[in-house]
Amino acid sequence: MTSALKKIITFAILIGGLSLTGCGGAKATTDTPQPVQNVQTAQRLKITVGDKILFATLEDNATTQDFIKKLPTTLKMENLYEREMCYRYGAGGLAESATRDDRYEVGDIIYWKPRGSFVILYKQNGEEFERVQLGHIDSDVEFFESLGTTEIKFELEN
Repeated sequence: MTSALKKIITFAILIGGLSLTGCGGAKATTDTPQPVQNVQTAQRLKITVGDKILFATLEDNATTQDFIKKLPTTLKMENLYEREMCYRYGAGGLAESATRDDRYEVGDIIYWKPRGSFVILYKQNGEEFERVQLGHIDSDVEFFESLGTTEIKFELEN
């Protein structure tokens, strides 16, 4: 093979490889940093129960946003069914978002639309029910089991 033919083949392979990279979604980089767009940091909820402080990561939906508008707030929550702390806003108490109907996780913060119930689920009993997911507490919530009706403060984390 002649030297000129080798150069042509090498050039063709190089150009073909570059065009494949362009189609694969890789983007050319420049020396100038590009601003990050549409990156949303999850909002965090600070929950104060007596001398305990918990934090929850919030979902991004209309119900959660409506709850956030009410913050900071202190709610007198009842311990119900040996699994949840509950405050009842009443039907229609918060804006509606899409619901889910599966098994909840311990630490979930939910809204049960039929009674307008704002709920922290602290124990699993295997039940599945329709609810709006507001967020999830990132730490142990077992201590709720020993509480009766309790005032709980909710505010956005600073």
